[in-house]
Amino acid sequence: MSALVYGGRSPIALEICKQLAGAGHEVHLVTRMRDDTINRLAKENNCFEVHECDLEDSAKSIELALKIDSQVDGLDAVAFAHRYRSEVSAPLKQYSVEVYTPYEILKALAARERSRQCAVVLLTSPAARSVVGDQDFQYHASKAALSQLVRYGSVRFAANQLRINGLSPGSFIFKQRAADFYSQNPQIVDRANKLIPLSRMGTVDEIASVAHFLLSKQSSYLNGQILEVDGGLSTLDPASLSKPN
Repeated sequence: MSALVYGGRSPIALEICKQLAGAGHEVHLVTRMRDDTINRLAKENNCFEVHECDLEDSAKSIELALKIDSQVDGLDAVAFAHRYRSEVSAPLKQYSVEVYTPYEILKALAARERSRQCAVVLLTSPAARSVVGDQDFQYHASKAALSQLVRYGSVRFAANQLRINGLSPGSFIFKQRAADFYSQNPQIVDRANKLIPLSRMGTVDEIASVAHFLLSKQSSYLNGQILEVDGGLSTLDPASLSKPN
């Protein structure tokens, strides 16, 4: 089995790699910039190979995906767990990286003959359906478009052996690299614990485990769905300030 994961240094992407590798996949990780740090992280998470590719370059991104697909005689799993990062707003670049290039990659993969199903998962965000206070309009627009890509692709490419689903991690995910920030800002953790029905923040491995499920044969008849993995927060009335008694 083989998998292609986009996300570079993303903790969720790396955990997806680790879980897929643990299940027997040969995992190929795509990062915008390859250096000693990403090589170390990839090794720690059992990636088979790291590839440097900027999704802003759609043509090269498609070429790389098709090359890997050919090398492994057909990918079994593809995960898009990346996001556009820049200190300045660049709407067209953000759309290209987060939506347009993934779509073009999927369209190119769908054009190939396949003897078995390839499962695809795209990570979106609560910003696809509601306003997230610390993100700008471009972020919200891209995530909404990404969610629609899940729905569109699941219909258009199903006959081509691509099964596509989405995963929306909650806003409150504990990432180890942010541990110091949380310790210095305990009010954020306290607020999350009060709001979330499960009374705690989610973890990276919990998010990745749902992605792993969506990429596995155990979800072989699940297609076009976007799973909210947020401890039940999305089920609360927005007017609620805390969990019901």
